[in-house]
Amino acid sequence: MALRADSNGIDASLYRRNGSWSTALVDASLGTTAAQEAADRLPDEVAKLLKSQQAQPSDVQALIGALEPAQGLRAPVARFVAVHDGEIVLNEIIPGLKVQTSSVDVGPFPNFTALARARGGSFSYLVAEVSKDGGEVHLYNTASPERLGNRGIVGLPEEIHHARKVPGEYDQPKAQAAADEMARRNADEVAELISEMSNENYVRLIILSGDIKARELVLGAVPVALKDYVEVIDSHTRTGGADTKQVDAQITKLVEEVKAKSLAELESKIAAQSGNGKAQLAVGLDEVVTALQSAQAEMVLVGQYQSEHTLRALSAEPWIAHQDGDDHAELVVGEWPAPEVLLRATALTDASIRYVPDSVIPGGAGIAALLRWAKS
Repeated sequence: MALRADSNGIDASLYRRNGSWSTALVDASLGTTAAQEAADRLPDEVAKLLKSQQAQPSDVQALIGALEPAQGLRAPVARFVAVHDGEIVLNEIIPGLKVQTSSVDVGPFPNFTALARARGGSFSYLVAEVSKDGGEVHLYNTASPERLGNRGIVGLPEEIHHARKVPGEYDQPKAQAAADEMARRNADEVAELISEMSNENYVRLIILSGDIKARELVLGAVPVALKDYVEVIDSHTRTGGADTKQVDAQITKLVEEVKAKSLAELESKIAAQSGNGKAQLAVGLDEVVTALQSAQAEMVLVGQYQSEHTLRALSAEPWIAHQDGDDHAELVVGEWPAPEVLLRATALTDASIRYVPDSVIPGGAGIAALLRWAKS
């Protein structure tokens, strides 16, 4: 994955690889005759574009071999492919992104701009379906409708059945106590799963559904640090009796609420800095570049700004330079559109990036950065 688990940043190690990079963002939709015809033409069209930019033959072959249409997904849907020295490094489907014309880039570092914009601000979340005899925990990310992972706990319901039903072996109080203990043990294991998957995937929402008593037990066993992320929905999905459309609607609503809360918190941070003389806020392209050069930028905020601006990419720290001037001339790799160079510098300085509505950025500047320390 190019994006870190929280999908707010880029894996810097990909930018540190020397050699040739080829990337392509293409339409991967199916469903109509025209879409199928376009999919059939796509490999030849992309190959011509790659060759026109002097891509290595091995890169061309690897990339066009990855251009499969996305089966079973509603249009529009895009595919992003990145190839490094003939090896496919990324091959990702981006649901909901409409691509009118294929975008192909060849160069000494990858162009992840389209992928970052599509996935920026996304986050991972869990949906746990629980019952007295265990549970399943599903991992999702808001950037994709596909389930990313699934882990489960299978309890021993036959033990509960045995404890309750065998005459003479258990009296009723003992049978109930044994059943309760088994249910508690299963809930503890499900809660442990939730904790492990949350920590591994930077989860920002945990949705709990299932048997009422089991939900209560799991909720009680979830670590205190995660309780603020838990939302409970009243549906017993493990039995198959729940209305799946209603459950999906509830999950979508909870996800949208987390997105809205995150954006509101970001706006609040920016407003606080704006009212503090912008002590820890860089506004505008020049200020953001300067902040990245000193690794002062913690989060780069990008709205809409002119892509025709260009910046210089450097082979070593500070990784980025203004278009004008002779600073760090000996490190200049080349000049590219500002979004590509900014994204690379953001990753290499361990900052994160968020693509936000224009209204979030002060003064209509189009780009800003929250800083790690105050400007001098």
